[in-house]
Amino acid sequence: MMIEAVISMMRYLSARKDDDLVDRMNYLYTPNMLLAFSVLISFKQFGGKPIECILPAKFPKSWENYAEQYCWSQDSYFVDPGIDVELIDARERMSLHRRLSYYQWVPFLLLLQAACFRIPCCFWDMVNAASGVKINEIVEKACDHDNVEAEKHNNTIAMLTAHIVRALRFQRRIRGRSILIEEFVRMFNVRYKACFISYMYLFTKWMYLVNIWCQFYFMNWFLRTNTNSWYGFDVVADIINGTPWEASGHFPRVSICDFNIRVVSNMSKYSVQCVLVINIFNEKIFVFFWLWYMILVVSTILSFIYWTIVILTSQIGMSFVKDSLELSDMELNTKDKATNKKIKNFVNDYLRQDGIFILRMISLHAGLITMTDLLVGLFKAYLGIETTEVAHPLPQHETAKQEAYLADRKKSAAEALRKRKHKELDDLTDLPLLHKAVEAATKDTQLGSDPSSKATSPISVVNETDTGSRKSKMSDASTKSI
Repeated sequence: MMIEAVISMMRYLSARKDDDLVDRMNYLYTPNMLLAFSVLISFKQFGGKPIECILPAKFPKSWENYAEQYCWSQDSYFVDPGIDVELIDARERMSLHRRLSYYQWVPFLLLLQAACFRIPCCFWDMVNAASGVKINEIVEKACDHDNVEAEKHNNTIAMLTAHIVRALRFQRRIRGRSILIEEFVRMFNVRYKACFISYMYLFTKWMYLVNIWCQFYFMNWFLRTNTNSWYGFDVVADIINGTPWEASGHFPRVSICDFNIRVVSNMSKYSVQCVLVINIFNEKIFVFFWLWYMILVVSTILSFIYWTIVILTSQIGMSFVKDSLELSDMELNTKDKATNKKIKNFVNDYLRQDGIFILRMISLHAGLITMTDLLVGLFKAYLGIETTEVAHPLPQHETAKQEAYLADRKKSAAEALRKRKHKELDDLTDLPLLHKAVEAATKDTQLGSDPSSKATSPISVVNETDTGSRKSKMSDASTKSI
């Protein structure tokens, strides 16, 4: 059961398919390193002796264990080796610039940092699920290893084309009809916009950047052992200048611990010197992460600027689509104004920001060939020359023409139906003649006419009248034709 739980958790520590290298540095590589170092420090703290103290010789074994456990669980303080402890006031010993209170909590700090680096990725996953596009699943399908076979590759391209077309059609329908799906909280309707995924991706990168700056501040607050204002710069400067820890106070290996032992009615106070072996590891770990966070800050800022320009600049998207179409098997004359106009409408009215963003992610992970084939399928759907039976959305400039055409067809069908009904009514019996025949029959019955005489049936009268009228109409029509 434990092995199954570990295997099931591995998917949360694996890479996604809707990101770039900088995203993986933030949500994958950094949390995994933090977890690894947290486990390493935990083994030393809970499986070994993280602190050892010099105790008086009169202390029995039980007192030694008590003193070391007490000094580890309580805070100790740093004193420069050249200063006598007795000369330091008791209240000053535990002052902020001397007090050491972080080493017990280092594994938990690393776990908390790992969780903070995962929060933006969880937000991005939630946004993908809310939008309905599911970019991660699209790119995973495009990256399937079975796509090396031509038939499976074509089936995958057709399926992805149909899925993206349905998503684009859904967005266009909402945008064209001004539909509010969420009536109670209208701000939730933004997830159905054609730019929602792209903007949320930029917001996720901004969250990564804010998280890194918060980690810098939190690390400085957590590890401050002196009056230094910024932890990393001071430590790096000490390493470059060769300043030993005895003078700097950063991650001191030796600290002083004060404790009292009560024996019957006597209270004995002791100040013992302890060695913090764990600080040897802590120093290397936090210096490494401080330098790593600096790399993350620079790379995340550059990535945020790059994606902001790519998403918000329509001309860059136009060039991306045009260059990709030129690499395909389609014969397109990009120098023709009509062709350029079609490509422009395809980018601005059909794909928009989200469509281009999906294509870029597929190109980044699945390769340029798969992305080009998918782009050709979407462009054919836009032009209306696809061979499948999938209903594809029309661009905005074609929607009005389609609606006018459907209105004319509906009007013509209604007119034809009306004429057909009028013709059927003309062929039926004339109602005034029928009423006259019924009145005559009723009158003969009331007067008591001769029973031996053959009564005139209203239906026969009508039939004869109708036959005569038909003959007269036929003769009139023959005369007119002559």
